[in-house]
Amino acid sequence: MIRYPLLLLAIAVLLGGCTTLRETEPGQTARHQLLLSTAADEASQRISPNLPAGTSVFVNTDHFGSSDDYQSSYAIGAIRAAILKQGYNLAASADEADTIAEVSSGALSIDRRERLLGVPSASVPIPLAGPFKTPEISFWKSKERTGVAKFRLTFYDAETGALQDASDPVYGFSHFDRSSILFFGSTDSNLMPPEVEERRESNAGTQD
Repeated sequence: MIRYPLLLLAIAVLLGGCTTLRETEPGQTARHQLLLSTAADEASQRISPNLPAGTSVFVNTDHFGSSDDYQSSYAIGAIRAAILKQGYNLAASADEADTIAEVSSGALSIDRRERLLGVPSASVPIPLAGPFKTPEISFWKSKERTGVAKFRLTFYDAETGALQDASDPVYGFSHFDRSSILFFGSTDSNLMPPEVEERRESNAGTQD
């Protein structure tokens, strides 16, 4: 006589025969990093201070976040690049600058939303063996990832501390959306230009 735990285990094994291994170096996936960096790029492109051409600017990042983490260090680099592109000079220290640009981050993170039409995965208790997680069965599934960046910049005179320019916060967004119906899926993303995405897929196809 077949008992229920053994029957459930057999069904779970048959349904869950396919396993995907997630391996990343470092801990964050490349997609995670691209969502953050793309949002930071878009926000930085909206930086447009009203200062005399050629002004020497020192970027003060004391209130931005730790420069040791990937998100903050890339975003700070993008902000500095945007200031250079506007025709200003970067000073190595506040003593050498005409203007101090104090930057802060209001957001630099990822929102996630998932929707499912089907049977979600569930934990099934199996006596003497512990819980077993059944595979998900989806007829339609949507995964949405949105990167959000919000920066504020305030420009003041390096000698007097007088305000020179302060604009509204700048925002940037990125997205990676994946939806599937049964075995057919589609992806919408702004993480890479089309030509770069094609090169990435071509390179992936040559890997073992």
